[in-house]
Amino acid sequence: MPKLTRLVMCGVAGLVIATVPVALVSAGAASAASTRQTSVTHVTAPIKGWPVVRPGSRGQRVVAIQYLLKARGYKLVPNGIYGPTTTAAVRHFQRARGLTVDGIVRTSTWVRLVITLHRGMRGWAVRGLQSNLRFSYRYKVPVDGRFGISTWNAVLKFQARYGLRRNGIVGLTTWQALVAHES
Repeated sequence: MPKLTRLVMCGVAGLVIATVPVALVSAGAASAASTRQTSVTHVTAPIKGWPVVRPGSRGQRVVAIQYLLKARGYKLVPNGIYGPTTTAAVRHFQRARGLTVDGIVRTSTWVRLVITLHRGMRGWAVRGLQSNLRFSYRYKVPVDGRFGISTWNAVLKFQARYGLRRNGIVGLTTWQALVAHES
């Protein structure tokens, strides 16, 4: 008879931490779980939420913000420097969406700013995705704004690496994982 296991998941972003026998995760078996060995299937650094990015910040998170703003019509140069132009664009974006207008990108702004991406799409948001995959995570993808096979394969690998649902779609959870770690 096969041993039944249940995935134990982290509450944030649905990261798979380990598989353990079903009997160990049933009520009252918490102490038994600590004494039994578990087989770890995927361990990643937990994603603790959206990063707070503010004026003066630099790096790939800023590049992602700049490309996402460009996708929404803002005229920015995605240079990775959160200067006055980026601050003004973020403030305008926040004002237009009824958010707190402070120029700081935190959860409420990230959630409204990200654009769900999938294979076949083109544009500035795709460039933001590709830039993060290439320069923060070292995936060999072109930064050309075309969500083709190489970008799709990199997304699938990224999703697998971070315990995310492997569907090739870059929605809130995948964006959050992408910008969670800064290189």
